[in-house]
Amino acid sequence: MRIFTDIIPVVRHQFLPLLIVFCGLITASTHADTAIPASWRLSMDNDAIAPNNDDHDYTGGFSFTYSSATSATGQSRPPHISLDAVIGFIGQIFIHAEAPRRTFYATETGLSVFTPEDTQRHAAVYGDRPYASLLFLSSSRQTLSANERQAITQTFTAGALGLVVSADVQNALHRRFGIETAKGWDYQISADGEPTLRYAFSRQTLHGSRKGGHGMDYDFSSTVKANLGYLTGLGWGISGRLGRIGSPWWSHNPLLEEYAERGTAHATRGTSRRQFYLWGGLFVRARIYNALLEGQFRDNAVEYSGTQLNPLIATAWLGLDYALNGNIRLSYSWHGQTPEIRHGRGSRFMNWGTFSIAGHF
Repeated sequence: MRIFTDIIPVVRHQFLPLLIVFCGLITASTHADTAIPASWRLSMDNDAIAPNNDDHDYTGGFSFTYSSATSATGQSRPPHISLDAVIGFIGQIFIHAEAPRRTFYATETGLSVFTPEDTQRHAAVYGDRPYASLLFLSSSRQTLSANERQAITQTFTAGALGLVVSADVQNALHRRFGIETAKGWDYQISADGEPTLRYAFSRQTLHGSRKGGHGMDYDFSSTVKANLGYLTGLGWGISGRLGRIGSPWWSHNPLLEEYAERGTAHATRGTSRRQFYLWGGLFVRARIYNALLEGQFRDNAVEYSGTQLNPLIATAWLGLDYALNGNIRLSYSWHGQTPEIRHGRGSRFMNWGTFSIAGHF
């Protein structure tokens, strides 16, 4: 297939670090007495699998997550490749919480890609969303309170804006499926690469649940979240599930997502019960800074100031999960987001679809 011949040079020269990360994640050790086994999740975002099939704004992304095993006593440890030492350092200085009942760890890597509506110009597209991309490696630590009604998640991300790999991957896929390639990637935010960081803290609280009764199972929770870094701001939201549920409430929180970054320390759980449920959520952000629109230290051909962006952004999710009796869970979700840019062609409602497959070892 042509897609493989198109992408092979990219893999050789620019994805080698990612391949090394994948190998390190997969070979992370597990415990023999695990109550929750080590797990993995592969997710793909694309506006092509959303209802209106647009090809701009948040046009696509992918991520791979590895979550460590947790023993029956709640003991766990980060994967071999992890940024958890930074989370621990931040927690010791700023966060003073009760001793957690259980702690979960995960490492994630992936790519988020953004384009303007007109991708056929070999020049900067003014008045619209700039080209932008983020290649990232992140680690998450999730701690569960003694009463199991609160979960605190901390995520630290190190990434690079503006790498040419984003253009190579997107255009290779477009050529494979007969779609015109994007021609303005030379004008993306932080073109040729710029390092960036983000720290996120969230508190998720369970408000109600029922499982194993004669009717349908359900759970619903709220989340407060703060970001500091290339995305900076505060947010609050609600989420819930309805159907046949066999996994714990804290193992599912779409409100932690930031585009391709899932930001969760737990992907799936081994269970003998078949699961099939609907889930949804609503999250409202007070966004203070967005490097993917405003840039960082470099001057960019197309960028926005904070006053040109909407300070409040709302995102909604609606999804369907199907988990087999054994090892695999499939998920599809639709995401919609209010405009980030106040005026001009870039002031658009965004939506995209996400397909993911997850399992445990």
